[in-house]
Amino acid sequence: MNKIAVSSLCSLGLALLLAGCGQATDSSHGSAGAGPASAGAPSAGGSSSGGSSNGGSSNGSAGTGSPTSAGTSASAGASAGAPSGAAGAGRGGSGNGSAGAAGATVGAGGSAPGTAGSSGADVIVTIKNGDFWQDTAGNRIEAHGAGLIKVADTWYWIGEDKSGNSGGFKAVNCYASKDLSHWEFRRAIITKQTSSELAASDRIIERPKVIYNDTTKKFVMWLHWEGANYATAEAGVFSSDTVDGNYTQVRHFRPNDRMSRDDTLFKDDDGKAYFLSSSNENQDSSLYDLSDDYTNMKSQISTLWPGAYREAPAIMKAKGHYFIVNSTATGWDPNQQKFSTATSMQGPWSALANLGDATGFDTQTAFIIPVQGTKTTTYIYAGDRWQDPDLKGSKYIWLPLKISGDTKLVLDFYDSWQLNVTTGEWSAGGSSNSGFIPHAGWSLVSTDSQETAAEDGHATNAFDDSPSTFWHTQYQDAKPEPPHEIVIDLGASYSLTGMRYTPRQDDNQNGMVKDYEFYVSSDKANWGSAVKTGSFGTAKSPTTVTFTAKPGRFIRFVALNEANGKAFNAVAELDVAGTPL
Repeated sequence: MNKIAVSSLCSLGLALLLAGCGQATDSSHGSAGAGPASAGAPSAGGSSSGGSSNGGSSNGSAGTGSPTSAGTSASAGASAGAPSGAAGAGRGGSGNGSAGAAGATVGAGGSAPGTAGSSGADVIVTIKNGDFWQDTAGNRIEAHGAGLIKVADTWYWIGEDKSGNSGGFKAVNCYASKDLSHWEFRRAIITKQTSSELAASDRIIERPKVIYNDTTKKFVMWLHWEGANYATAEAGVFSSDTVDGNYTQVRHFRPNDRMSRDDTLFKDDDGKAYFLSSSNENQDSSLYDLSDDYTNMKSQISTLWPGAYREAPAIMKAKGHYFIVNSTATGWDPNQQKFSTATSMQGPWSALANLGDATGFDTQTAFIIPVQGTKTTTYIYAGDRWQDPDLKGSKYIWLPLKISGDTKLVLDFYDSWQLNVTTGEWSAGGSSNSGFIPHAGWSLVSTDSQETAAEDGHATNAFDDSPSTFWHTQYQDAKPEPPHEIVIDLGASYSLTGMRYTPRQDDNQNGMVKDYEFYVSSDKANWGSAVKTGSFGTAKSPTTVTFTAKPGRFIRFVALNEANGKAFNAVAELDVAGTPL
């Protein structure tokens, strides 16, 4: 971030009584396509091991990482499947009740520790957003604008120390974790004593990122090197023999004689490394490939989105595509995060598309963490929730990125969500969809209208587990009048007792459903009378309604009209509650 930049928790019963209780349950959203770990990456102490410097994922991202604990460390030995630890707002694992899987739960603010999964069990952690996160000593974690890297069996979280409540440089800190839940403070790996230039009163250091060079056996860090009024605008390069050791300053400079501010670092699966930073007073984004030892620029590949004022970049690779996520340059204030895709780092890169809500859920991109498991890979959007001028009050917000098709990223907000570190699967857990039937087996039978020309208004968006997307009836070229309907096959028969409607979640009111009818059928031909009719308001929160139990496999939602009298409707999510037959 450049300061001068223009820089529910519901059981079935609660689910049927309360509206708007969280986001949709989701699991196993990580993309396949992360390959095995390359051999030869050093351990924390620098000795060679079979681990990979990028966490073993073929995307070669500048390390992989994990959520932090909101409390103290946990001891091992929980019985499989048992919810463990003290209740609280802490981040850490929580037992998910599945056989052989108990996580580590810790209380808020460093209270009594919980327990970690038993030997051989899946490691499942709960990521709790909105709280301050603490290390194993009970101190607040200070690692903003961070990058993460996995070395052998340990994750390292490296970022800016903002405890001095200033944009000025204090230190670059390093934390380590073996379970993606409990973070031990290792040391400040760059300080004002690292070099005399770092001791300058106006020095600013931001967004450190670390990758490992398999040839030189060095850990190489690139960062944003600044001075007074953000006029220096350079890249800084450091190296170390160990990931958590004392780093040595190599150089600071303007790559290709271009300004360099907010940055990221990316190591591809072929060993090539790339540096991306905001340039030209933040108007442009400049992409460079690095020298073989990663300590210098080899060439500038491209200038991306000239004049767009983008900053805070992060890069990931999934399903054979590269993704760049970034933000607008608006100082410390949050804004719309966007993403772009390409099949090669050389481009061409797609036009920027919106990600998340209009403020990125009050965050700014820091890094994308690929967590590769035995079954899949989850990609975590790691963001900073900046508090200006109280920078020491800034928090970390980590959310699972979903990949729709091959080239679309979807980001939704979860107060808490669960990550199975062992398998790589994630779930919104009990906080969102408890008591509702999972969408996994659902399919579209029919719809009278869907807008696919002017926007992604496909009817399947109504059950894709993403409130950020929505079914929108047609308005381009044709504007059929209501009523509008969607018919869905649940994939199996249930005794249905309730329905939840989630309206579109952006700041637009177009298409909000006013009056509705809801039907249930066993054969999608004989619907009988509606099991529920009613009206929705214009609030954005989900609405849950109940009705007398009716068996069926097919549901039909009919929007009779629109809240503002328009000819089209929009629905973000439809959920139904019931029990299998």
